[in-house]
Amino acid sequence: MLTQDQIIPFLLEKCPEFGPRWQEHQQGVNAGCGLYIDVAEFVHFLVDSYEQGNLDLIPRAFTAVEDLFVDGDTDVKQIAMIGILEDLQCSASWKPFGNKAFLPWLGPRSREAWSLVTQMWEGKNSLADVISAENEHKRE
Repeated sequence: MLTQDQIIPFLLEKCPEFGPRWQEHQQGVNAGCGLYIDVAEFVHFLVDSYEQGNLDLIPRAFTAVEDLFVDGDTDVKQIAMIGILEDLQCSASWKPFGNKAFLPWLGPRSREAWSLVTQMWEGKNSLADVISAENEHKRE
């Protein structure tokens, strides 16, 4: 079972092209800021790769994300959903190709998580709206 501390090494193993970007990230101001910041770097790498036409990487990357859902513990699954898929939806939504460009590569568990994130954001305009709705739901 994959644990949080294995996520980045796992992604680097499955997508070695991420290595140079990861090394640069490790030297930057966001190094050591936490796993969500680290996986966000992977997301931005994916979006940039897609935008640059490096489509050979994309299926491997999404197989790796699917594997996080299949082989990861509860925390890993949460990071895969919120840290990777939610960030991907937000980051890619600002690109001309949009976030739906990544749908064909989602595995079954990733697709389910993608849908949950979409539902979570439905009718909301900001993260504050999402958090408010979650807090309201908890009070019910």
